[in-house]
Amino acid sequence: MKDRIKIVQAELNRRGISVGTVDGIIGTKTKTALNSIDGVSTGWPNSRKVIAFIQIMCRDKGIEVGKVDGYWGPQTEFAFDQLKHVIQFGELPSPWRDNENPEKRNPNNWPAESELDQFYGKVGENQVRLQLPYPHRLAWDKRKVIHSFYCHEKVRDSLCRVLTQVLDHYGMDEIKRLRLDLWGGCLNVRKKRGGSSYSTHSWGIALDYDSANNKLKWGRDRASFSSSEYDKWWEFWEAEGWVSLGRTKNYDWMHVQAVIV
Repeated sequence: MKDRIKIVQAELNRRGISVGTVDGIIGTKTKTALNSIDGVSTGWPNSRKVIAFIQIMCRDKGIEVGKVDGYWGPQTEFAFDQLKHVIQFGELPSPWRDNENPEKRNPNNWPAESELDQFYGKVGENQVRLQLPYPHRLAWDKRKVIHSFYCHEKVRDSLCRVLTQVLDHYGMDEIKRLRLDLWGGCLNVRKKRGGSSYSTHSWGIALDYDSANNKLKWGRDRASFSSSEYDKWWEFWEAEGWVSLGRTKNYDWMHVQAVIV
């Protein structure tokens, strides 16, 4: 947290909103400065104000960060890494996820990345509400429970089948223990983190779960979803043709998509 505060303090000073010494401590001057920023609610806790200002910094530098809400999700975390690179080197890091390797189709006939527009239509369109078989908690704010979310109409029934199987097999106690209810999002029209093309989330055909324990660049040695405890979880997804980037590429273990790779 201290490195985030220092970056915020340095930027506030650069903008002419003096906070004094860049020390990583939220003192009176830093609090006052944050309260003067448009988009940062004065009613938020100080930690949330810091995150919101980081999101604003990312947005101002053309880094995709999503909604300025003061919550530290995977998109904000990745955007912050890019922001630090810009501060240090004066430019964004090079993309590292632009490779495509389409192979044969899966049981539900999900398309390859090169066929997304033809199969699903334009990004953000053809969305319907999925009523969840079991309640989900927001990964970035575990106090909030959701019972539905939007996804593409072509994947809704498959999603419902998968999650129903998860509930039947694990039960709610085990689902909570394994954090299979920590939902990191579905529909989100944005570019890939680390890439220049649209994320599969932009069509509402991908989901993230338990992002804190399955970070984007983590491999099998660190990601919790690589454990054998999750074998049935992946079995249910893969039986419907959904693809885990963790299982196929050994990164982004939080992510599962209705797109073949």
